[in-house]
Amino acid sequence: MGPIETGRFRTSAATLEYAHVSGDIRPSLCMLHGLGARWQTFRPLVRSLGPGWDVYAPDLRGHGRSDWVAGHYALADFAADVEQFVTERIGAPVVLFGHSMGGWIAAMVAAARPDLVRAVVIVDSALYRLNDSQRAAMLGYAVPNQAMRSIAVSLRMADPELNQRWVEGRNQREQDPDELMSRLRCPVLLVQGDERTGALMTDEHVRRALGLLADGSHVFVPGTGHAVHAEAPGPVADALRAFLAEQIDKSEPNGEFR
Repeated sequence: MGPIETGRFRTSAATLEYAHVSGDIRPSLCMLHGLGARWQTFRPLVRSLGPGWDVYAPDLRGHGRSDWVAGHYALADFAADVEQFVTERIGAPVVLFGHSMGGWIAAMVAAARPDLVRAVVIVDSALYRLNDSQRAAMLGYAVPNQAMRSIAVSLRMADPELNQRWVEGRNQREQDPDELMSRLRCPVLLVQGDERTGALMTDEHVRRALGLLADGSHVFVPGTGHAVHAEAPGPVADALRAFLAEQIDKSEPNGEFR
């Protein structure tokens, strides 16, 4: 893994902090964290991927060192930031890797702007509508834990308004998951943790999503909870490399994805 550089990128609505590890493997990876997290959550995974990967990881608006934007935390707001970041900062189509809320955002960007996204990796996102009891059980995921705070460059916490949106269920009502999955035309890898240890994706949810995706595949990582990529970075890195190698094998002779 090369050195991690940080930068600032101004979208139409907010300035985002982002991390970049420079490499010559293309397409670039753009990693999107979940609610309450920061780009640092991807450090173990990037280390496990090994050298050569070109990786970008922004702090989403309202998180970490990125701007707070009161009243503008709809999923579409995050997606608009990511679209602009990929277009203007990265400047080429990417593989979007999204954890939890980041998986929703990655899917939304890929559905709206297929020209910007070669493939999507969705890690333990709740790709289904939550009832009240499920939403209550998820509240713990909306609060950054002490381990996350300890690795942060800054102790600045996420905007409390983000948590309130999840408490009220507003994010879940903004996008129909079945409609979203059916709009994705690029290759999609679902990374499923273990429901017995706190993961959100179940076998039923994976089957439903795979039935809707045009080009979907799936990997199960046993013994992991919600933060699959942080708890088992080695197996997730192996799955990511295998998934992308398969896409290149199916690609045109120039080595790019279809």
